Amino acid sequence: MTSANLRSLPHLGPGELALLNLATDDPRDTVLLSDKEALILQLYHQIQEQQLEKALLEQDTELLSGDNAEEELAKAERELLEARATYTVRRKAVGTVLMTDPALKAVHLKATTPAERALHRLINRRDVLSTVHENLNAMHTASLQKLTGLEVKNLQLHQKNQELVRELLSLTEDDESWREDLDDPELKSQLEQLEADHRRSKARWEVMKSIASAIVVGSEVNWAEDETLTALVLDESDD
Repeated sequence: MTSANLRSLPHLGPGELALLNLATDDPRDTVLLSDKEALILQLYHQIQEQQLEKALLEQDTELLSGDNAEEELAKAERELLEARATYTVRRKAVGTVLMTDPALKAVHLKATTPAERALHRLINRRDVLSTVHENLNAMHTASLQKLTGLEVKNLQLHQKNQELVRELLSLTEDDESWREDLDDPELKSQLEQLEADHRRSKARWEVMKSIASAIVVGSEVNWAEDETLTALVLDESDD
């Protein structure tokens, strides 16, 4: 990854940027096959396809006539699926056998041909990408947990603010006579605005609480093992 691209990702840490650098496509990972090698691969795939077509054409269609045609058809379909599965397993086994020897030679530095030597770099690259993927996945999970924790903390602070507002209003709701003693129109207007803001803030809090609860439930975080997250998800209070 170029330095310009790195500067465009300021939210990532040095470790994450290093992993992204390792995962960036490298032109050296592309192996150029000779015309002969490409032809061999093409013929190999053609043989595989022809063998599958031959197996399908050899199916006995005469059994599909008569009174039990539907039953015979279902049986033929099952046999076809079983035959295809067997063919797929055999094809993968053959491919694995063909790849094992050059891969072992490449890993143990016993490669003798240019193709085997090129394979050594690709195997190393595969292992590096596997490690990078594992680390990035762990970072993603940690970031998701951190984000969820921050969302919960934000909701808790908002809830605390709501409690303080309710406490302030409860101190004055028992005695409304003080309202009549207010002679300042601007102060009365500010008080009315404060009460209206409180009602709107309470409504927003309910919406935010519902959204956060849905996010936690839909995420990969095991909220049942966290008391704070459990309280958020299962909170059914009307406050």
